[in-house]
Amino acid sequence: MKKLLKWLSRDLRQILGVNLAGLAFAVAIVVPQTSAAWSAWEVTRDVPMVTIPYGPTESETRWPLTTFGISQSFRAGHPGMDLTAQFDSPVYPIAAGTVEWTSSQSFGYGNHVFIKNNDQLQSLYAHFEKILVQPGDTVTKTTQIGLVGATGWATGNHVHLEIYQNGVPINPEDVLPEIK
Repeated sequence: MKKLLKWLSRDLRQILGVNLAGLAFAVAIVVPQTSAAWSAWEVTRDVPMVTIPYGPTESETRWPLTTFGISQSFRAGHPGMDLTAQFDSPVYPIAAGTVEWTSSQSFGYGNHVFIKNNDQLQSLYAHFEKILVQPGDTVTKTTQIGLVGATGWATGNHVHLEIYQNGVPINPEDVLPEIK
């Protein structure tokens, strides 16, 4: 019986060792290549671009970019919109407000900014290449708050925009001017 247990113990260690080695290989080699392929696809796929002329307007809000494509819309599991644009394009707040916080992370939203636009409306902008504001800054609709990038878990150059009304995520298209 002892020989059987010793033999099973040795085989179990060998089986686990092979599986752990395979897992380490997958994490180190396969996953990064898959992520790179996905990023290349996201950047190169065709997304119709729109140009929003910005000038004096009566609208309380504005789109954060002047030329962009919409690669993902608001839906369950994605509480915002992804606006594709050229790397380093300037990003503006959707409305005047105060920068509540900024954060730089190598995962998730990457470099991102959260603005309190008024008592009911807040906005979050993610994946910046560079943040140009600091917490406490007062911003207008013409203040550059960052530059388009692909930081965090981004799959290409874009701005992930989330808008909250009383702390609840809402569809940005319900608040922003209509695209003509």
